[in-house]
Formats: sequence, structure tokens, C-alpha cells
Amino acid sequence: MNAPDLSCSTLLLVDDEEANLDLLEGILAGSGLGNLLRTQNPFQAVELARQHRPDLVLLDLHMPGMTGFDVLRALREMDEPGDYRPVLVLTADVTPEARDTALGEGARDFLTKPFDIVEVLLRVRNLLETRQLYLQARRATEARERILGVVAHDLRNPLASITMQSEMVLQTLSPRSSPYVRDALSNIQQTSGQMYRLVEDLLDVAQLEGAGGRASVDLAEVDVHELLCTARGMLQPIAAGRKLTLDVDAPAGLRALADGARVVQVLSNLVGNAIKFTPTGGRITIGAAPDDACVRISVADTGHGIPAEHLPHVFGAFWQGDTADRRGAGLGLSIASALVAAHGGRMWVESEVGRGTTVHFTVPAADVLVAVPAGRGGQMVEVLTSA
Repeated sequence: MNAPDLSCSTLLLVDDEEANLDLLEGILAGSGLGNLLRTQNPFQAVELARQHRPDLVLLDLHMPGMTGFDVLRALREMDEPGDYRPVLVLTADVTPEARDTALGEGARDFLTKPFDIVEVLLRVRNLLETRQLYLQARRATEARERILGVVAHDLRNPLASITMQSEMVLQTLSPRSSPYVRDALSNIQQTSGQMYRLVEDLLDVAQLEGAGGRASVDLAEVDVHELLCTARGMLQPIAAGRKLTLDVDAPAGLRALADGARVVQVLSNLVGNAIKFTPTGGRITIGAAPDDACVRISVADTGHGIPAEHLPHVFGAFWQGDTADRRGAGLGLSIASALVAAHGGRMWVESEVGRGTTVHFTVPAADVLVAVPAGRGGQMVEVLTSA
């Protein structure tokens, strides 16, 4: 792989001593390291960073009016979550406290004055190369998300049409129809249905990534038993087709503060997984119970179980325990866990090989004060319901 081109990088030099700026500018310009901005005013440094979005900031710590620590905090606040814009601190303060505080405030590297020219150039190049690799990865991710969204969106309607029309034709076939025709139509219906669900998962992933991994929820008081019965009604035909029993085990009157449609979506993913991995004749139970200030909802199956070494990975996107399994893309649990997190809840798995798996998740009970993530900024929204 070729080294990143650093000549187009933008560097911001901040030091209240003009002689230091002259020295740094001479070193960096002589090495062909990008476009250089400089200022002796830390307040102006923040504004220059906002206007020019530099790839690297070289920052002194002790300046009049506004310290380098203040500049670090201001830079961190203007960056988007997950952004990587390195700051190299160059200071005459050799105390461990200064170093620890600077790194704690977001500096990526720290050198003391007087500095070695070769070492400065090496540190600057390393930080700029990391910045360029980060930008390349972000562009690749954004391109993938755009392609994913466009392709999935354009595939959804045709696949839905194929699924519905093949099902309609199946229902209108006479008993004397050819078994070959019936099997072929059934295969078309099942395969297109699987593809449709995959497209829905891909769209959910694209939406979540576009929102910084945070799902939107519309919280309202819901009857948990009714919600679980709704999910069972939707999923029962699929379970019956695999000759599986699908039960609901939840007390009447249990109420939660949740987005009902999102909870049903979580249950659809969890029950769908359970159906795939539970042998014919098995049982799947959708349950719920009060759990302190939450309602704990669970999906238990009598399937094959998950090996202990796989449990830490099950919520990762695109992860599958068996790479030869082509019944999905490994997105269901990742999407479900993001939806649960949007409620301020948590999700976990209990499993034993040969005995089955239970996936639990929590949502707030309907009579408590809850805080759930809202938006990309990670702010919290408080919702208070009556007891």
C-alpha cells in the first residue's frame, strides 16, 4: 500500500511566541507537509479550527488569556462523535501533570521544548498518516452506506411483490396441480421472503449507522402481554410451518414504557433466530416479568444452543457462528440490541449447547423516570409517567 499523500494536509500552529511559530513553519514547510496556518492568539486558534478543519493542530499549553487546555476542550466540543483530528502538544512544561492533563483533554501526542527537529517531523508524519487513513476509511464507509441504502431500497418493493404474488398463486392452486409446480412456487415464496427480510435488515443497519448507531423510539405506555401476543400472532405461521410450538408466558396487567412497534421488531428478530436454530418439534416461548424498575422480556428456545466462546460476539453486525450458514447476514441481534439500547435497556444471552438459548432484554416499567438516548449528540430525554 502506498503511503498517504500528506502534501494536501492542513496544519494549524498555535504558540504565543512568534519565534516558535517561525521555527515550526520553517521545519514543516521545508518538508512539504501541507498547508500551514499559524496564530499567536488561542482564541483565534479555535475560530481557525472551526473555519478550516485542520488535519493536525500543533499546540502550546501556556498562553495568556486562554490556555492550551482550554483550546483542547474547545476543539473536542466542535468535533463530531468518532472524529479523529489529532493534536500534538509542544510545551516547555515538563511536569507529569501537564502531560496527563493534556492527553486527558484529547491531545494525541506530547513533546517538550526544546524539541528535536527529527522527532517533531516523525511525530507529525505519524499523526497525519493516521488522520489520512481515518479519512479514507470514513469515505469508504460513507460510500458503502449510500450503496447499501440505494440497493436495499430499490430491491424491497420488487421482492415484496414476488413474495405476495407467489403466496397468492399457491393459495389458488387446485389439489390436482403438479407437485413440481407447488414445490417451485413454495420455494420462490420462501426464498423471496428471506431476501425481503435481509433487505429490511440492511436498511435498518444503514439507518442506524447514519444516525451514529442510535435508533429512534417513540415511547408510550404499552400492555406487555398484548404486545407479546401481537408478536406471536405475526410469527405463529412461520413457527407452525417449521412444526414448532410458539407460546406466550407473561402476566396480565404488566405495563412498560416502550415503542410498541420497535419491541415487536426486536421480538421478530429474536423469534426468527430461534425458529432457524430450533429443530422440528421444539418449543419457543416469549415471556415477560417485572424486573426492578424495568420489564424483562425474553425469548427462549429448545434449540441447539450457542457455544460459550461464541457468546461475546453474538451482538456484532454480520457475525455468524457458522460461516457456512447462508440463512441470514448476521444482522438480527445487532439491530435488536441497538433498538433495546434506544429504550435505555440492555440485552444479554444465556445458552447451553444441546439445551437451548434464552435472549433477555429490558425496557423501562411504565411507572418510573427513565432516560433514553436521543439523537447523535448523545443527549438524554427524561420521560415521567404516572404510577
